[in-house]
Amino acid sequence: MNLEPQKVALDNDVSVLYKRLPSNPFVAFRGNIWAGAASEEKRGVAEFTARLLMGGTKGLKAAQLAERIERLGATLDFGSSEEGLHFSGRCPRTSAAKLMEVMVDCLSHPTFPSAEIGRVRGEILDEIIMDMDNTMRRAGRELLGFLYPNHVYGRDPRGESSDVKRVRRADVVTFHSLHYGPKGMMVALSGDVDEKLVERDLVRVLLKFDGEGERPRLPTPATAKKAARVVPMPHKSQVDIALGLRAIPRKHDDFHALSMANLLFGRIGLFGRLGKNLRDEQGLAYYSFSTLDARTAGGHLAIVAGVNPDNLQRAVEGMRKETSRLHDEPLTEEEISDGKDNQVGALKVMLERNAEMAAELHRIEYFDLGLDYLVRYPGIIRGLTVSQIRKAAEKYIRFEDCSIAVAGPVAKSVEKSLLSI
Repeated sequence: MNLEPQKVALDNDVSVLYKRLPSNPFVAFRGNIWAGAASEEKRGVAEFTARLLMGGTKGLKAAQLAERIERLGATLDFGSSEEGLHFSGRCPRTSAAKLMEVMVDCLSHPTFPSAEIGRVRGEILDEIIMDMDNTMRRAGRELLGFLYPNHVYGRDPRGESSDVKRVRRADVVTFHSLHYGPKGMMVALSGDVDEKLVERDLVRVLLKFDGEGERPRLPTPATAKKAARVVPMPHKSQVDIALGLRAIPRKHDDFHALSMANLLFGRIGLFGRLGKNLRDEQGLAYYSFSTLDARTAGGHLAIVAGVNPDNLQRAVEGMRKETSRLHDEPLTEEEISDGKDNQVGALKVMLERNAEMAAELHRIEYFDLGLDYLVRYPGIIRGLTVSQIRKAAEKYIRFEDCSIAVAGPVAKSVEKSLLSI
């Protein structure tokens, strides 16, 4: 099977990647434009704009949009992030051009009805309230603030409640006019898609999208200082721990080695070494795993756990010991061999799933990995040496440099003791 996608560069600076999956009778797509929180003049506006795109266009009201998408046997979703507006959808091949027309209409001609503004405001405020009362999300959000001081990666792209309350329809209209346009737009498609469909039907539709906007220049995040914070939530029964440190952007030379080290440390099987120790062997955590988030301008590694309040100190100590073990008892050749098999096998499974293939093609374009990335990927993984993976673990998974955030029924006075573990 030829894994390399086709690419079409349009005159309006839209890039289209596509890969046919003969066994799949549907078309799935994923894409973005550069209109996220990083482009905001007023916090929270990008999120508002994204949620209002299907609130009505110059030609169709919200109910008519929903009805049309349903008649096409399709789905269409928009969402905002720190860097951009993201969209995704799924439909039969026969509906692909019509669904793309609906999407371009939403991107180009939204009307932002005043009634919808109020609905979205209430929706976002409710979500923020729920997140503030969620120990896992609260700890995670506090950690990001430590890791990315004064940077868009460190704040909630929805804004704070005070920001949401200040957004007005005029702000949304202005943001849309300044930042919604085809420059740098990426669309990735997979499934029942070929050159005929893309270059005859879809390109014609995407060329209708015009407007302003360009990719924001994200600064490299400032150096993060080690810190600790406890968010007392006495009405809760569980404590959630989030500790982490800055790592690397996606295109860094160490990415694949660190990704493999993270997989073995806190992801594979029942959450790797970390989960096996803290949850299965010691019974200190309801869950515990690690994540590597590598973005365009930077990245971080986080280690998280949910525990009984009585186990807080012991769980953090267990996290420290498990990270230290990466240095004292390096990842074994057997662990690394299993990890490589896991990743190459996961690629084979992903290639059979339409939406996942579209998402992977979008990542390839988003991070400029090269059209032959899927072809090269097994070789990249198989070619990682034991030394490379061990060195990445030692270099980037360092407990002594981690900031820590804790949310739950814990006293504020615990902060200093957490830093000294």
